[in-house]
Amino acid sequence: MEQQKLRLMFTGGGSGGPTTPLLGLAETLKDHEEYSMEFLFLGTSRGPERRMVEEFGMPYQAIPAGKLRRYWDWKNLSDPFLVLVGFFYGVFYLLKFRPQIVISAGSFASVPVAWASMILRVPHLILQMDVRPGLANRLMKPCSNAAAFYFESTLNTFKGIQKREVVGPVVRSNILNSDPKRAEAEWGLDPEKPLLTVTGGGQGAGQLNRLVELWLPVWLQNWQVVHLTGKGHTGENKVHPDYHPLEFVEHGMGDLLARSDLVITRAGMGILGELSVLAKDALVIPMAGTHQEINMDALVKKDSVFQADPDLFKEPIDENWKQFFNNFKPGPMGEKLHQVWSGPGNQALSAMVLSCIDKNLRN
Repeated sequence: MEQQKLRLMFTGGGSGGPTTPLLGLAETLKDHEEYSMEFLFLGTSRGPERRMVEEFGMPYQAIPAGKLRRYWDWKNLSDPFLVLVGFFYGVFYLLKFRPQIVISAGSFASVPVAWASMILRVPHLILQMDVRPGLANRLMKPCSNAAAFYFESTLNTFKGIQKREVVGPVVRSNILNSDPKRAEAEWGLDPEKPLLTVTGGGQGAGQLNRLVELWLPVWLQNWQVVHLTGKGHTGENKVHPDYHPLEFVEHGMGDLLARSDLVITRAGMGILGELSVLAKDALVIPMAGTHQEINMDALVKKDSVFQADPDLFKEPIDENWKQFFNNFKPGPMGEKLHQVWSGPGNQALSAMVLSCIDKNLRN
C-alpha cells in the first residue's frame, strides 16, 4: 500500500529544552507505517537548536525572533518589528512548504508562525512542558487547535482549546535506547565507581559552573563526575582522573544519563522528562525567579526529586555534602520520578498530531 505523504512544520528554539521533544516526536512519526513524513523546522538564527536539528537531518530555516518583554529594555523598541518580520517569514514558509500541521514547544520564534498558521487555516498544536505556561505559549493559545501537556494541573490554563491531553515526557530515541556500557567506553568511566553528572543547560551553565568549583573536591572523594560546562567553559584548570568536563554531548547523552547514579540539573522539563523515563535520581537547582521553581515544587510535592538543601551552599561545604551522600540511596527517588508519568509520551503526542491532521483533512 502506498504511503500517504504528510508535511509537518516544527517551531521553537532559543535553547535545547523545546527542541529535543520536537525531535523525539519527529523520530516517532517518521517510523509510521501508513505515512511518509516530510519535516521543516523554523527556529532562531543563534540558538543551539540549529545544530541539533541539522544533526538530526531535518531541514532548518532561521527566522527573525523578537522577544516580547514585560520590563524596560531598549530592545523593546526594535523587537516588535522583528515579530512583524517573523510573521511574514512564517507566511512565506507556510505557503512554500504547505504543512498539514504546525507544532510548537515554546520560544518567541514560534509566536509569529502560530499567528500566520491561524490566518492560513493550518492546524497548530502546542506542546506545553512546564507547569506554568510562558508568555510565548499564552500568545499562541488563541491560534491553536490542540495542546499537549506534561502536567494535568496545566490543563485549565488552556481552556479555550478544544483538544487537550496530558501526554507526559516526549523524548528522543537515544534516551529510549540508552546503554550505560557505551557511556563507560566513550568517556573512560570507571565501572565500579558511582557517577555524578552535572548539567546546567545553556542559560544556567555559568552559575552551576561556579558552584561546581566549590563542590568538586568533596564529590571526587568518592564519585566520578561528568560536568557539562556549556560552551566556552572546559574546566581545564581542574585536572583529576575522575573529573570529565565536557562543553556539551553531541552523541550519547542517553547513555550518559543511563550510567549516572545522580544528576544535578536545572528544572527544565526537557531534562527532567528524560530522567523520569530513565528512572534517575535528580538533585534540582532551579533558576531563581523563573518557571523552573514551579516545576521543581510540583515534583517535590510528589517526593520525586531532591531539592537542593540551602546548607549545601554554606560552610562547612565538605561536611554538608558528606551528610547528603551518607543519606543518599540511589534508586528510590528516581523510581518515584518515573512513576509521575505512565511512560514516554511519544506515542500519545503522535496520535494527537495525526488526529488533528485527519480532522483538518476531513473538513
